[in-house]
Amino acid sequence: MLTLIFFIGVLTIQAQGSLIRKAKDRVENKIVDKIFNDSDESKETETEVKDSEASEPTRNRKGSGLSQDVPDVNQYIADADAAYSKKSYSEAKAAVRQAIWGVELEIGQNILKSLPETVDGLKYVPEEDRVTSTGVGFVGFVIERVYQGKDDMELRVSIGNDAALLGLAGMYMVGGMYQTTDETNQKQTRFKEHRATISYDDYEGYSLGVPFGQSSVFLVKGANFETETQFMSAANHFDLDRIKKELGEQ
Repeated sequence: MLTLIFFIGVLTIQAQGSLIRKAKDRVENKIVDKIFNDSDESKETETEVKDSEASEPTRNRKGSGLSQDVPDVNQYIADADAAYSKKSYSEAKAAVRQAIWGVELEIGQNILKSLPETVDGLKYVPEEDRVTSTGVGFVGFVIERVYQGKDDMELRVSIGNDAALLGLAGMYMVGGMYQTTDETNQKQTRFKEHRATISYDDYEGYSLGVPFGQSSVFLVKGANFETETQFMSAANHFDLDRIKKELGEQ
């Protein structure tokens, strides 16, 4: 009897063991399938990402940029007046700023037209002409022209607000308030009856800074000029009085 019970117990344990093994096999198979499926999905995702990274946007090959519209100053003034009447002060402020911006651009273009086209054999580069304005009452107002010639000679002329053209040290230098006893590459001079500072650097060449008016500066930089005299001769071609008149500094 004990033998029979033992035999039945063994069969039961074996059956249970078989079921456990089958369940274990099914679980293992599911785990293996999941690992391989996830791997395949990962590969597909990686492929999609690579394909996405490999595709580049179409390169633009047409177009001529934005049109350079001249601001209608009178219209902006009218817009500012109308906005102010409606107590829309932010709109009025924006319109006033646009009007100032238009005025500064017009002044800048007039000054560029008044500058010489050639200076001691150097010709101005039309595409380098710049008039920059932030429309905040001449604070960010800058006019630039570049002249180039043989032997890599170049003359750069900038006119505008001193804060926009110079850093703090530069303003002190131009104003004659920054000097040291061993400073041999800069000196005070006169340029057409105006106090000025001229400096020289082996890398940049000659620089002339002339402050005028309340906060304006006339800046000339020359590269590959043989002497200070040659550089100053080129700088003397510019009519500072006319520039001052255009800016309303007289």
